[in-house]
This record gives sequence, C-alpha cells and structure tokens, in this order.
Amino acid sequence: MSRKKLLALLTTSLRFANPQYTEQARKKGKAGAKLTRSLVLQFVMLAAIFTVIYGGILFMMDFSQMPGYFTMYVGLFSVLAMSQGISVIYNIFFESKDLSAYLPLPFRQSEIFTSKILVVMLTVVPFVLPLLVLFGLTAWQSGILIPFAVVLALLGFVLLVGILLFICALIVLGLTRTKLFQKHKKLMTTGLMFFSTGIAVVGVLVMQNSTGDVSHTATDLGLLDRGSLLPFLPLYWSLNRPLTLQGLLGWGSLIAVFGLLALIIKIFFLPRLYEQLTEISTAQAIVTRKRKNGRTMNQLLRAYNLQLIKDPNLAMQVLSSSVVMPLVMLISGGGAAGKLMGAQLPDKLVGVTFLAGLFLAFLSCNGTSFVGNIISLDRENYDFISTLPISKKAYLKQKFLIGFGVQAAIVLVMILVAGVMFKLSPLLFIAVIIGGLLGSFVMSLLYFARDHRLLLTNWTSVTQLFQRGGGTILMMITLFVGFLVGFAAIAAYAVAAFTLPFFPLNPIVIGALLLICLGIIFGVKRLFWDRLDTLDWQRRVSLTKTGRDQEKASDKKYFH
Repeated sequence: MSRKKLLALLTTSLRFANPQYTEQARKKGKAGAKLTRSLVLQFVMLAAIFTVIYGGILFMMDFSQMPGYFTMYVGLFSVLAMSQGISVIYNIFFESKDLSAYLPLPFRQSEIFTSKILVVMLTVVPFVLPLLVLFGLTAWQSGILIPFAVVLALLGFVLLVGILLFICALIVLGLTRTKLFQKHKKLMTTGLMFFSTGIAVVGVLVMQNSTGDVSHTATDLGLLDRGSLLPFLPLYWSLNRPLTLQGLLGWGSLIAVFGLLALIIKIFFLPRLYEQLTEISTAQAIVTRKRKNGRTMNQLLRAYNLQLIKDPNLAMQVLSSSVVMPLVMLISGGGAAGKLMGAQLPDKLVGVTFLAGLFLAFLSCNGTSFVGNIISLDRENYDFISTLPISKKAYLKQKFLIGFGVQAAIVLVMILVAGVMFKLSPLLFIAVIIGGLLGSFVMSLLYFARDHRLLLTNWTSVTQLFQRGGGTILMMITLFVGFLVGFAAIAAYAVAAFTLPFFPLNPIVIGALLLICLGIIFGVKRLFWDRLDTLDWQRRVSLTKTGRDQEKASDKKYFH
C-alpha cells in the first residue's frame, strides 16, 4: 500500500468528516497542509477535553480489584463507539459521494477503505479515549511499570476500537449490500438508525441491571464491585495479569477476533467496494404519498415538519448525541451514586429528583437536537415561506411544537432509564417527569431561538448545522462542564435533603428553580416571540401598502 496515496485519501476524507469547519478554515486562508493540520487539531482538542474531564473520574476507583466496574465502563464506551461508528461509517462511505472522483485515479479499493476507516477512527476515538486512560490506569494499579502499562494500554485500545469499528463496518456494508436496502434506501437507513440507538439503550439497561457478589471494596467510600460482563473479561485479564495464562489467553482472543474481522472484510467486502458504493450512491428512493383533502393549515404544517425530521442521516446523528452520549454519562456518573444511596430512595428527595429531571433535559438538548435545527431544515423553503401572506409566528410556533414534542419524548426515554436504575417510587418518578418536561420546554425554547439567530438555509450536509455557534468543541465543553456542575449540585442537594428538614429546604429550592425557568421563558418570549409579532405587523402593513400602490398604479394606467 502506497503511503503517499493513503495520505492523500486520508486528507480528502478529513474534509468530508467536518465540511463546515473545513469551509471556515478555508475562509481564514488555510489550504493544503495547513488546512489538514487545522482539521486534525480540532479532533485532538476534542479528545483532550473529553479525556481530561471524563478520565479524571476514573482515578476514584482501583480497577485492579474491580473487574465488574472495569467491564462496565468498557461496555458503556463500546456502546457509545458503536452508535457513533455506525452513523459515521454510513456518512463517510455513502453520504460523501466522492467515489466518482476516485474512479479515474490509480487508487486500490483497499487504500480507499483504509483511508475512510482511519477517518472514522479519528472521528470516533475522541469520544472513547477515556478507555485509554482506563486501560493504562488498570495496568498501573495492577503493579505494572508505567512504560509497560502505557504500551499495553495502547495495544489494547487499538485492538478494541478496531474490533468495534470492524463490527460497525460489517453491519453497514452488509446491510447496504442487500437488495431490500437498495430498493428502500430511506426506510432501511431509518431502521439502521433505530437499530444503533436501540443497541445503546438496551445495552445500557442490561449493564446497569447486572449484579455481582464481589465482597471487596473499591474505594475509601466502601463501594462494592458489580457483576462482570463476560465478553470484556479477556481484555481485563490481558491488562491485569498480562504474563499469566489468563492474560495471554486474553491477548490471543483480542488479536484473533481483530484478525478474523479484518479477514472477513478483506475477502467478502473489499472486492466489491466500488460496485457497492456506486449502487447506493445512484439508487433513487421511490416515494409515494397519498393525497389527503380537507386538512387545515396547522395539519399541513405538522405533516411537513414531521417529514423534515424523518431524514435518516439527520436522525442517526441527532439520536447518537441526544440519547447515547447522555445515557453513557448518566449511567457512569449516576450508577455509583445510586449504589451509595441505597436500593430505594426516600420520598424526601422529591426536590432532588425534580432537579435531576431538569438536568436530564439539559444533557439531551444541544446544538445537534431536532428542535435546535428544525428551522434551518427548511433550507430554501424558509425564504419562500417568508414571502407568503401567513403569520411567521404561527408558522414557527408549529415548528417549535413538533421539535419540543420530539425532545420531550427523548427525555422521557432517559427518565425511564433513570427510574429503572434508581428504582424510583411513584412520587419521585412523577417529580423527575415534571422536571424533565419543564427542562425540555426551557431548553427547546433556547435552542429554537438559537436556530433562528444562526439560521442557515444553504447547507449541503447536516454536519454544517451542527457546527454553528462554536461547533463540536464548544458543545462538548458545555456538555461536560454542565455535567460536572449539575452532578455536583444534585449531590449537594441530596446531602442537604438527608440532613436538613423537609421544610423549608425543598419548597425554597423548588421555588427558586421554577423562578429561574419562568425567567428564561419570559425572556425568550420578550426577545424572540414578541419580536415575531412586530415583524408580522410590519409585514402586514407593508403588504397592505404594496397592494394599495399597485391598485393606484393600475387605476392611473387605466385612466391614462
């Protein structure tokens, strides 16, 4: 394989991985090697932020004595990697539509596949890099010298991530090869999206409900270990006792699985990669719609907005960031807290669960949410609709209700997971639902107004929408800083609820939270919705004046 060819393909695929950031860098005069370095630097910064903020939590445990928690964290991040990997692989392989540019060039199929899978790794690795910290920490805590621990951690990390991405590639390439997918591309892509999200949700629930009978403690807090996840035990053996029979068996298993998956892809998929990508790129979806008469304007707008958010590529990326990422953070951060608080939370924590509902809404609503992009999804239609004699406020109100409904449904899924994890009583469950719905409404208002302020109608990839207003790096910083602050606030409130009287603590805290939410709601109303009223009034005046002027001009022409 030619190193120069691979490097050229890699730099090209990097530009497709983040087209909006590529465009911004080019506007700043960056090109060639400088542009490539800028793109790589973005991923490096994201990886550093993710590792420092999240990896610090791992130092609280002694994983050399905790195979259960080790395998749980590996499972959680594996779920995250697969959910992200399926989406990214589909985008880079099938949505980039760059195959026609490679056909006349002397590139082998293996080189194209390798370059694209390396870009997938570069895109996914920042989200799972805390595993590298986990592996190195486990090896070091097991008594292995730091240099050797680093080498073992790197080797284990590369093998695991490679195995996960190979599995994702097999799922995507295998599914897209079927005639059913080529015939019903949009429907099958939607199914692929639900499949990847379902893997995450089911996997998280299964891992959270696994139990163990380990009697030793992991930290000074007296936290007991949990049941081990058997598929990841060989990895634990290879890091915890690398020179024993178990450790060697673990390394052998990892290398064997990695090699087997690579061989399957090389033999069964690479020879027909060109043909497969061409078939998917040229496949045209046949869409048939039934005409329904007698529908009101609101019904038409609801149907139109629902059609916008059904785009499979958009849905895959939105749900991976709005569901999978928050779930991983919730389970990993809240699991230990739930163990410490006991099997059943008392009803005096009703205010804490209300705050937790607000917190879940914050985690799940961001710049990649449906409600935060639903206006820009109109593309050029928005400019056309703005010229029609309909109220812009009424039109945007219908959009907001659809976006809020989807966001509320996502939060309710997370609340269900939290309810199972913490075994909430009916009162606490109702409190967290109220907090989640209120938080969803507030966050939806903020990000809906943000979408209008950063309106983009000429986008060609949904990634361009996600990179507005600071992009992925700012989103991740906000998410993790908010996670740390929110988790600390919930913990402090829980301690206060256990030590202080129910009155006046809970009424004061809940009242303060409600006042903050109401303040945000009225602020958005004054700064956004009320201005739409003004714009509608000015528009009506303008249309009326234009009509009068046209009437006068017509009369003048007639009498002349």
